[in-house]
Parts: sequence; C-alpha cells; structure tokens
Amino acid sequence: MSGFDYSKWDKIELSDDEDDLHPNIDKDSWFRLKHRTRVEKEEDDAKVTAELMKKLTKLKSDLSAFGEAGKSHEKAKHIQKEIDEVEAKLEKMEKEKKLNADNMCKVTESRTEVNSSGTREQKPEPRLTGEDVAKGYVEFVEENEELLEKYISLGDEELDAVYEFLKQHGGTLLQGEHAESYLLLDCLEKEMNDHHRDMKKSARQSQLLVQLREFSRAAGRPVRDGVVPVFEKLLDHEPTRESFDDAVESYIKRIEVRSVDKKKEMDAEMAAQGGADDDEDQLGPGGLDPMEVFNTLPEEMQSAFMAKDMQRLQAAIEALPEDEAKIHLRRCEDSGLWVPQSEAGPPPYRED
Repeated sequence: MSGFDYSKWDKIELSDDEDDLHPNIDKDSWFRLKHRTRVEKEEDDAKVTAELMKKLTKLKSDLSAFGEAGKSHEKAKHIQKEIDEVEAKLEKMEKEKKLNADNMCKVTESRTEVNSSGTREQKPEPRLTGEDVAKGYVEFVEENEELLEKYISLGDEELDAVYEFLKQHGGTLLQGEHAESYLLLDCLEKEMNDHHRDMKKSARQSQLLVQLREFSRAAGRPVRDGVVPVFEKLLDHEPTRESFDDAVESYIKRIEVRSVDKKKEMDAEMAAQGGADDDEDQLGPGGLDPMEVFNTLPEEMQSAFMAKDMQRLQAAIEALPEDEAKIHLRRCEDSGLWVPQSEAGPPPYRED
C-alpha cells in the first residue's frame, strides 16, 4: 500500500465537524445548516461544471472541422487556446473539490446477503442525540476512568505512543462517544482552574478521538478500523499533520472562550443563590420580613419599637381593638419583631 495516494483525505469535509460549533447553538441544527449549505454549493458547482463541459464539447467540435491540416490556422489556434483554458478550469475545480460522506463513495452495486454464521455487518455507530448521549456515561467512566486518565496523560507524548495505545485499547475507548464527552469536560475543568498546559494536552487527545470518529463516518466503518489509516497519515503526511494541528488550536481557542463564559454563568448562579440565602436570613421565624411587617404597624406601635419602650408598646397594643391587636402581634412574632417568653406558654393572641 506504500504507493497508494492518500492526498484526497486532506480535503474531507464533514457536516458534523465540531471545530466551528458555537456552544450556544443546538448541535443538530448546526449540523443540518452546514449540510444544507454544502449541498447548495455542490449544486452550484455542478451547474458550472455542466456549462463548462457543454462549452468544451462545442469547442472541440469546432476545432475538429479544421482537420489536422487546419490546426495551424489562426482561428483554430484561438479555439485550441479556449479549449485549454476550459480544461484548466475543470481540472482546478476537481482538484479543489471537497470530499464528504455524500460524494466520496459511490455505490455501483447493491445487494443483501444473509450470513449463516450470524456475523453482524461492520459499520459506523449511529449518531446519538438527546438523552441517548448520556445513557451509560456514568457506568462507562466508573469502569474506565483509569484508562481514560492514562490516555489523557499521553497528551505530551509523540503520536507513535498514542498510536500504540489505541491499537491496544481503542476497542474500549472508541465504543460510543463517552470518551469524547469525558475529555471535553476534562478540558473545560482544567482551563477553568487555570491548568492551561494540561488542558492543551487533553485537547490534543480529544481531537484525535474526534478525527477517528469522523473518518469512521466518512468511510462507513467502525471507529476502531480508522486507527491504523488515520495515524499512518498523521505520522507520514506533513500536510495532514498540519491540518490536524490547526484543528487542535481551533478547539483550544473554543475551550478558552467557553471556560470564560462558564465561569460567568457559575458566578451569576452563585450570586443569585447567595441573594436568595440572604433574603431567607432576613425573614423571621414565621417566614415574614420584619421591615414589611413594621411598615404595616400603627404609627404608635412603630414609635414604640423605634424607642424600644415596652410600656409604650403595651399601651399602644391595649388601645387597639382585640382582633386587630392579635393580628399585629402574630405578624410581629412571625417576623421576629416580637419574641415572647417561651416558658410562659403560648401568648394569648395565639389562642383561638
């Protein structure tokens, strides 16, 4: 396979590429938008290609009318020049064409075969959405946390070491997308705690898993089948390695931005929680706010409280109708403005 040309893989374009995914945009909606934009561009390119092919056919027909002897004619030379220009445009368009899961493979024959041995067809795992993404995550981490941390620790090692590690343990780490989720959270936590260097190590490891899964979906094979071809390309093809390094840097920048936003969200949440706690601390034993209750008291009771004159307060209460006095005294106790002596039993205004 040493003579095989892998250069086409340098231009793979996937609608589920997450490098430019905004953290506040729904993931599935973003992927659908990218896919629709890609399809529209391909349709436009197809129209241009069809027009150029039509023009090329006509030019070649016009040129053939001159025959071999007439090729030196000025008009024939002009037609040949136009042919060369059109062919150059077509060649450039084909060279710059982005590969994706829709156009990189073509079905030439479709049939169903029943395997008597019961062996299941090898294909990529389906993309999970919604609650399905989180199913089994906790169990996966509990069972494989040591393996995940070992994989992350290889973030400052050469790719050869990661290659060997995934050849041995890829079957476990690449089952489902839980490992990618774990590394994403690991990157975010490290950046929020100012462990930037460790975050970058984890980010590279995260993007390796992402690249493997993208290869899987493009090639129509299980993720573990991509370990060998993807790493051989990364190790042996400099442009591919540069493209991967760019993807890692882009991912790191996104983590940096997201960590700042996450910190702000957490600070706002803590502030809101703290404000709620403060409000609760200001309430009396019966759940009433003392200031609100004070503002509803008769003026004479307010003056007595302000002067801390118990005799004056007693007189103000006795001057009120009995039912009104009971209401004010209950509210004063529930707000903490009035604290009756517990050893004396329930105050009269609590007895109905």
